[in-house]
Amino acid sequence: MTVAEDNLVGEAVAALGLTDEGPIGAIGGQKAVRRVSREGQTFVLKVVALEFTTDETLKRAQREVQLLSSIDNPNVVKVESALVELGDPVHAAAWIEEYLDGDDLGNLLTGAPWTWVDAKSMGVQVANGLAAGHEKSVIHRDLSANNVRRLSSGTYKVLDFGKVLDFGFARHTLRSGVTVAGQPGTPGYLTPEHLNSYSGGPMQMSDVFQVGILMYTALSGVSPYPWTGDDYEYISRLKNGTMKPLGDHRSDLSSDQIEVLHRALHSQPARRFRNAAALRDALEATS
Repeated sequence: MTVAEDNLVGEAVAALGLTDEGPIGAIGGQKAVRRVSREGQTFVLKVVALEFTTDETLKRAQREVQLLSSIDNPNVVKVESALVELGDPVHAAAWIEEYLDGDDLGNLLTGAPWTWVDAKSMGVQVANGLAAGHEKSVIHRDLSANNVRRLSSGTYKVLDFGKVLDFGFARHTLRSGVTVAGQPGTPGYLTPEHLNSYSGGPMQMSDVFQVGILMYTALSGVSPYPWTGDDYEYISRLKNGTMKPLGDHRSDLSSDQIEVLHRALHSQPARRFRNAAALRDALEATS
């Protein structure tokens, strides 16, 4: 079974003592995301169908959910339950997270370019959430705009931290079938490390790069590395660090502001900020 169908959702709801209030976001695929409630509180239920699973796969998933539960940071979504295994033999896993109002960042980047103040606030908060994971040696690896949510209060929350959803066995491929180093990622938000351009794959500096993409897009209205459907052309630009300077889009930004973003987006990981905390501190110091 590879699809999180309604019967699996029903098993998860029963196992966790929840009331199902319907799907949230995309419907179908390996993962089901549902709005649920229990004792007057609203949560998000996540159910993942498992096939050809192993004890190690489940142990890793358990460790990752436990780790996320240990992160107490205002800019990281909270995991509200332990991971529950469904079936014997196990055919699915489920857990609940806090329910967030507001909107995904992806829906907020389609309008007019942001002011530096607004983009800086977003970048600082997202980097702060990532820094909490980095302190525990957790790398997000797939920080796309749809993995960040802005609450109605103005707070930004990093979602799916640590890629719990992938359970470590999914290989991400682009439309043409080009394998991206066996690493999860989203076209338009990949890093050179995802392409095996640097040994070891994604690292803390990769999360820094992806924050840079989010901020550049907010400030300019376009991605520094847009994916237009041609995988090989996209990969070539990413490997070579071919992007339009931010100053070409925004002549009103200061040299310090542009320098911080360009450093975050450097094609060589060692030339970026060493981790999300360093990026956060640099942004806070930039007026």
